[in-house]
Amino acid sequence: MKCAIYYTALAVVFSVVSARIDPKNLKCLVCRQIFEELNQVIKTTEKWKKVDVGNFRMDASGNTMQDKVPAHRSAVYISEVIDGICKRMDDYVRVYYKSTGKLAIMKLMTDSGGMNPEFSKTKFVTDDDLNKSLEYYCERMFEENEDEITDLYKNRPEDDVMPDAEKEICYKHTNYCEDWMIPNKEDTTWTEQMESEYVKIHGPDPYGFGGFGAGGGAPSFGADDIEEEDLEEDDMPEPKDEL
Repeated sequence: MKCAIYYTALAVVFSVVSARIDPKNLKCLVCRQIFEELNQVIKTTEKWKKVDVGNFRMDASGNTMQDKVPAHRSAVYISEVIDGICKRMDDYVRVYYKSTGKLAIMKLMTDSGGMNPEFSKTKFVTDDDLNKSLEYYCERMFEENEDEITDLYKNRPEDDVMPDAEKEICYKHTNYCEDWMIPNKEDTTWTEQMESEYVKIHGPDPYGFGGFGAGGGAPSFGADDIEEEDLEEDDMPEPKDEL
């Protein structure tokens, strides 16, 4: 069942028309998501876990001299966690909120394996530069700001998850983010009445109210749900031999 929902979701994603997305806006959203996930990981890290750090200096007896610090304050640990976050960025898709048209990135599936119910509020969109995935933006962001990010976490209080790291990196250091880019209550408010008016203009969405948005189930698709121009040649059905 989970596989069916997943592939159904992919069918929706690849049926949308690509659009030009502001790279700075997308970088901001990816940057914020990195720190949201990073702090969630750090919250669950055992505080007793220590790792060796230092320059592997030798004392007079030839023994290696290293310091031990909590794992969640180690540059190596932070780097490994962010690397894992970037690899999971393919779990997210680009969307526009129907109410305002604001860009967001949203996880395709919930942790329990169902479709994300928040999709009923949004419209899928793909960047016209398909070579630059969300994983690409994540990796580039970390590569360009690795020292600044790891220094923030190395120097933070031991039990602090660095709630200001997002502001320090995504806003101040990189200048990726501006306040208008951040989804707010107006963007995320979407009612059945609003959906009804939307459908009158745009037609029904296969993932709107009545699809998996409200009940969490997979939407059903007909031939009209996918634009003809969105079908690749290899996807077209084979012609049947006439009898």
